[in-house]
Amino acid sequence: MERVDWSRIPGPRWYFPETAQAAIEALTRSVSAEQAVRALADLRHAVTNDHAGALYPAAVPATSVFLWAIDERPGSPRQEAIDTLLDWWGWFPEPDFEIYEGSVGLTEGIMSRVRGAAEMLRRVADDPSGGGGHRPGAKLLLARLDEGWSETVG
Repeated sequence: MERVDWSRIPGPRWYFPETAQAAIEALTRSVSAEQAVRALADLRHAVTNDHAGALYPAAVPATSVFLWAIDERPGSPRQEAIDTLLDWWGWFPEPDFEIYEGSVGLTEGIMSRVRGAAEMLRRVADDPSGGGGHRPGAKLLLARLDEGWSETVG
């Protein structure tokens, strides 16, 4: 998992980088699936306005964390990570925070990270053992990647 200085990532006044950092620390310390799911949910809520369907710039590096969980944490943590990325697809950047870094758009940054993990997602989608029931979500995430990002409100 990449190391991120969450405090260096800009965001609206309701973005709390310390909450994102605490979620990462909880995830790395988690010894049960339930603890990992809680940490992933906390990270999700730290980098988005979940109720409005808005993404903060910190959602880009958080995407890598969710992809790591899909790869490394089978069971309910994998499902939480897949569900989060599927939910985000089509959300919009928080106004005034459309850019992740330099000139990279927030949604392009997320798509780029998912695109970079396509081989791993295909492995989960093609798992003959059923992948713990995660095959459909991994397939849908790959399909959405092929379709592109269509920002919607609500």
